[in-house]
Parts: sequence; structure tokens; C-alpha cells
Amino acid sequence: MLCVVLGFIGVFLPLLPTTPFLLLAAFFSLRSSPAIHSWLLSHKVLGPPLRQYLDERSISRKVYIRAVVFLWLTMSISIWIVKLVWVKYLLVAIGVSVTMYLTRLQRRGARERSS
Repeated sequence: MLCVVLGFIGVFLPLLPTTPFLLLAAFFSLRSSPAIHSWLLSHKVLGPPLRQYLDERSISRKVYIRAVVFLWLTMSISIWIVKLVWVKYLLVAIGVSVTMYLTRLQRRGARERSS
């Protein structure tokens, strides 16, 4: 439930990542709470991208673009605010790593999934 709550808060706070918490919630609830797992995967908004990632290891083009834009927007703000140089380099390394991971995922449009 903690991961679900943090994921929900992340929808409204740009510095808190939503997707990793929801993926963790789906993973943990698979065996511990089938009701929460079912609720997550059948949720009107959260369910389709979660199912797409869990079933196909893919994301939609829209989600990919949104994720990369928000990632670098929030990373840029953090890099600008942080004073320690090594933390700035760490943030850049994290941003590049996440971008590379997202780029390697297959991207599917809504039409491609329905076929």
C-alpha cells in the first residue's frame, strides 16, 4: 500500500516518480494482495500502461515522450538547485541511465496493441 500511496502522490509532485512505485506495488501485491494487484491492473488510468509494461516490456510513444521530458525537466531543476558538484554529476548519470533504459524499451501505439 505504501508504494501505491507514493505512486499516487507522485502524480502531483514532479520530483517523486510515479511509475517505479506503481511497478513495485504491482510486483509486491502479486502474491501478498491479489485484490490490490487486480485493482491496479484494472484501474482506468493506471492499468493500461502497467499491463503494457508487465506483459510486453513496452511503453506507448506518448508515455515515453512524457517520461523523458519530465525526467529532464526535473533533473535540470535539481541540477540547478544542488550546490555539490559530485551530486550534479550523479544526477546527470542517473538521468542518462534512465533515458537509455526507456529508449531501449519497445514503443507501441494504441493501434499496435489492439492488433
